[in-house]
Amino acid sequence: MELLFIRNSSSFFMKNYFQHIIILFKRLFLLILIYQLSRLIFLIFNHEYFDVDFIETLNIFFFGIRFDWFTIVIFNSIFIILHFIPGNFKNRKGYQKTLYIYFIIINSTVLLFNFIDIEYFKFTNKRTTADFFQLISTGDDTWVLLPQFFKDFWYILILWIVVIFKLYFIYKKVFKTNFTTIKANYKQIILQSFISVSIITLMVFTVRGFSYRPTGIITAAKYTSSQNLPLILNTPFTILKTFYKDDIHAVNYLSDEEIEKVYSPVIKFNSKEKTNSNVVIIILESFSKEYIGAYNNGKTYTPFLDSLIENSLSFENSFANGKKSMDAMPAIISGLPSLMDNPFITSSHSSNNINSIALILEKYNYNTSFFHGGTNGTMGFDNFAKLAGIEEYYGKDEYPDIKDYDGKWGIFDEPFLQFFAKHLNNFSQPFFSTVFTLSSHHPYKVPDKYRNKFKGGKSEILKSVEYTDFSLKKFFETALTMPWYNNTLFIITADHTSAGMSSYYHNNLGMYSVPVIYYHPGDSLLIGRNNTITQHTDIFPSIIDYMGFDEEIVAFGNSVFDTNSEHFAINYINGIYQLIEGDYTLFFDGNKAIAFYNFKTDSLLKNNLIKKEKSNIPKVNEMEKKIKAVIQQYNNRLLKNNLVVR
Repeated sequence: MELLFIRNSSSFFMKNYFQHIIILFKRLFLLILIYQLSRLIFLIFNHEYFDVDFIETLNIFFFGIRFDWFTIVIFNSIFIILHFIPGNFKNRKGYQKTLYIYFIIINSTVLLFNFIDIEYFKFTNKRTTADFFQLISTGDDTWVLLPQFFKDFWYILILWIVVIFKLYFIYKKVFKTNFTTIKANYKQIILQSFISVSIITLMVFTVRGFSYRPTGIITAAKYTSSQNLPLILNTPFTILKTFYKDDIHAVNYLSDEEIEKVYSPVIKFNSKEKTNSNVVIIILESFSKEYIGAYNNGKTYTPFLDSLIENSLSFENSFANGKKSMDAMPAIISGLPSLMDNPFITSSHSSNNINSIALILEKYNYNTSFFHGGTNGTMGFDNFAKLAGIEEYYGKDEYPDIKDYDGKWGIFDEPFLQFFAKHLNNFSQPFFSTVFTLSSHHPYKVPDKYRNKFKGGKSEILKSVEYTDFSLKKFFETALTMPWYNNTLFIITADHTSAGMSSYYHNNLGMYSVPVIYYHPGDSLLIGRNNTITQHTDIFPSIIDYMGFDEEIVAFGNSVFDTNSEHFAINYINGIYQLIEGDYTLFFDGNKAIAFYNFKTDSLLKNNLIKKEKSNIPKVNEMEKKIKAVIQQYNNRLLKNNLVVR
């Protein structure tokens, strides 16, 4: 009888132990369902950004489980271990209550980032990465705008609360635990320990992946196109994979001798007739080409900019190098694209020695300045301006009249651009200055006196775009009366695009399409529509070339005035590099080319020629070698602090 009791007790102990394992996996399966639900909500709110049919959607949801599982196991690792610990003390109500509290708090917090990205994705076109935390800690704008975010995106908070309530309800009502606590002996403890270690080891391998390389953001490219990567991933995963990650690592695709033949960022300008023009760069917040009628043969929200383009040198194929304002500053001012997850301004390389327009022009006795109506310190603009050798910075603190503050973001564009124009009049010539507008940034406020002047359109940003265009018109009207106007080269561009309204501006080409306009009222030759591909990093060398200065610089672009250069554009998002050159765009995952499109005949990037036309392989190989060379020069020069000519 005693032997039978021992056997029955032993059987009970193991059965009880496996009950804990079974209920653990039920709880983890619940999380998988919740992650899939959040993916579905993400797709519903952002469906226009993705190229998916029913079969592709099923494929994405199926393979998305791999990335959800990774996130679930990592963030619930303590929760999992607490289920596997040998012994039957786990049956106690207090222990189970502790598991429940951990489960709800950790997973509701982690899932919040998935829901934030439902709307934030529209601005960045990627899943949020760890640089988000650096962004919100740079300046005070996030905390000032937080009430506005709650007001504008309240429905996201409601969705999140509903999902978390469902999580709470199912955990409490469906996964009830009624365990009986009986003391286990040492043999059962050893057996349970062996089972625990075995299952946890297997789970570690499923998280890491069984391939040579561990699961990463770029792994998603195996299962879908680059445009659909944000859908297959989840936001906690992308944050995890970029937290405490080196910004870049050294690569050696090509030998030292070969790479110099393929691509070098060292640009030597030969001396020619010097112009000594003033230089003014105007960076328009979120001004996609989509809003400008001159580029779209349709309704315009920028009548003044359209008229200016008619008297300027403008480019049909002009691109930003990044999707954030912090990406634009280094690209435009210093010829540095954003080819890593963190913007250069917040990266570990931000203390490197760099070239810049200001540092070169300073040698020719140019006065240099930067204007931005936002709070001083916002997005690290003031610090980067100092690094780039810009002498004077003018922000909200330097603006004299606080009544022009929009209450959220900074000084309204119209008064700040007038402040800018009049301040330029105080500088001795020649001067170099940059102004960065802000009214076309969320929350898109327009002064009350213009509430009925601008009609806007289906996108919330459009009324503020019309207001900024109006402000730009007023700026040029004022500048026209200034003595420096006819001797000034104006360069007008946008920091990045905003949320797209049409299919082209949702894909990996259109999401970077911004205006790049060169206007000089005293140079009648600087006019026309040009099909040359250009990018933000071309602006720096273009200015030096136009001025006729005998200089040697490091910049990841080319002068638009140099007809002998191979003009291209490069950018990086979701772990994928993109090279735009000639009639083609190529996507590169860090190891190999994964997509290749003729964007002149296929602007929506539907027909991946790598998979369909062998005849294009020579061009693929040529562009792949080019993008490898650019990445190698970029990474290795940043790592070696070799961004200036020694």
